[in-house]
Amino acid sequence: MQDYKKIALKYLKAGDFNNALIYLSLAYKEKKDEHLLNLISLCEFGLEKKQEAKALLEFYLKHAKSKKMQKDFENVLALVMFKTNIKNEFEDGHALNYKDFLESVKKIGFKKSFENIIFHTKLVIDDKKDFLNFLEQLCKNGYEEAALNYIEDIFPHFWDHENFIKLKKQFKGFKSENKAK
Repeated sequence: MQDYKKIALKYLKAGDFNNALIYLSLAYKEKKDEHLLNLISLCEFGLEKKQEAKALLEFYLKHAKSKKMQKDFENVLALVMFKTNIKNEFEDGHALNYKDFLESVKKIGFKKSFENIIFHTKLVIDDKKDFLNFLEQLCKNGYEEAALNYIEDIFPHFWDHENFIKLKKQFKGFKSENKAK
């Protein structure tokens, strides 16, 4: 019987993610293993971003023996893939950063700018202060329900931030009014 994992590792080290993916899938079919799943995900990423995947592979192989490494690597790979997707969306024109959004606000106002992005693109905000400012602007411009949805989604990340606590207090009354409707 062939050792598919061993064959896959040879392809991985050579940077042939397509063949590595085939052999890793065969190995996983024989034995379900978290280690193999991580390598399969890495191969899928490598099909799109070869250089980045090679760097991750080198790091992964160096630390793969650690039990904790499997879960940590899964998180790192997911983050790298997410950031790559966001970068691609920026390049394709499907995403707008907050700084550009604020420029649009200066030119055509918050409501029009928000309406333009909400239906046509994604707004990427990578700073807590900017995000809280965005939530405040939503409230000031009549988009309380949208702001409330964001607040409910991001609560675990901002629960101790002073401005977030103020915003949350503002919404206690709004939430109960909406339930009554």
